[in-house]
Amino acid sequence: MHIIAYKSDYQGASSEIESTLLDIAEKSTKNNQAIGITGVLFLHNHMFLQVLEGAQDALERLMSHLQLDSRHKNIVRIIDEEILGRSFGNWSMDSFNLSDGESIDLRELTKIVDEGKQGLKINNDALLKFHKTMLKFRSLKNS
Repeated sequence: MHIIAYKSDYQGASSEIESTLLDIAEKSTKNNQAIGITGVLFLHNHMFLQVLEGAQDALERLMSHLQLDSRHKNIVRIIDEEILGRSFGNWSMDSFNLSDGESIDLRELTKIVDEGKQGLKINNDALLKFHKTMLKFRSLKNS
């Protein structure tokens, strides 16, 4: 089992964000289920953050496809490693357009990162909070 998490810049119009997320979620749910990929997609301030889990070869094929997707620019892998098990086993793909209302305690963030480095399955709620916070830090840094 393998995990890839990446960030990329969203290239669509702001007015198309909701329809883009819906389109990605619908197509990904169908396609990813057929090839054993699970994950979650976040969008915040025109930046995607996606976590994908599955067989490494299937993930690499998907990443090659994403490189050609005109909705993405500047794809950067954040995590690319083996894991012991899935965190999103029931999600062929889900997507979230995040608000700025979430925060996380630094100790909790550190714990989540440390658990992730050990390849442990992470509580989905904690992982969602972690990704929301990472996106918030990036938006604050760029403002």
